[in-house]
Amino acid sequence: MNLVRLLLALLAAVTLAITASALQENATTGPYSVSFDMNETLNYTVESFDPVEEDDRTEYQLTINTNDSTKAKIFIAEYKDLVDSTEEMWQTVNRQHLESIGLKNITLASEMVIDGMPAFGLVGKDIANTTLYSSYYWLDSNDCECGPVSVGKTVVAIMSVLPLNTTGQFMDTLHIEKNTEASGPLTFAPPKA
Repeated sequence: MNLVRLLLALLAAVTLAITASALQENATTGPYSVSFDMNETLNYTVESFDPVEEDDRTEYQLTINTNDSTKAKIFIAEYKDLVDSTEEMWQTVNRQHLESIGLKNITLASEMVIDGMPAFGLVGKDIANTTLYSSYYWLDSNDCECGPVSVGKTVVAIMSVLPLNTTGQFMDTLHIEKNTEASGPLTFAPPKA
């Protein structure tokens, strides 16, 4: 009898876990497929924007908006040529960027793994004392034979003012993949007579 109760309790726990879990969100921005799981009953919308073309790169953006105006943003910057992707340099560059937009008390949150890649996080507060979590990683960084640096073409930046546990779940489940299908018009040769 105790075994039956134990099995029923386990079944109830598994059922609760399955129903409590949110569905995987799938979105696209430019040639990139983005998926994540907020694991929340949070009402949100995902908005994709047109790419922004610059001389050296193209930037793609997704924004996750909630009803209470908190949000998270994903920026994917694809450079035309290989660039220095050495983590220490980008920590400095990104810290300076956060300072330039008015954040204070910026600290290195931690080194982490996002989407199976080495990443780092920075945390700061804006003038209204709202905490901004930011993380950065490269989809394609590799050690360079040219010296003690890494090079890559595609960097991902994440900015979030969502609560820490929601931001953590979002980053833990984030996956970005470039669609490699040809995007040009299809042409067919006429059948031979």
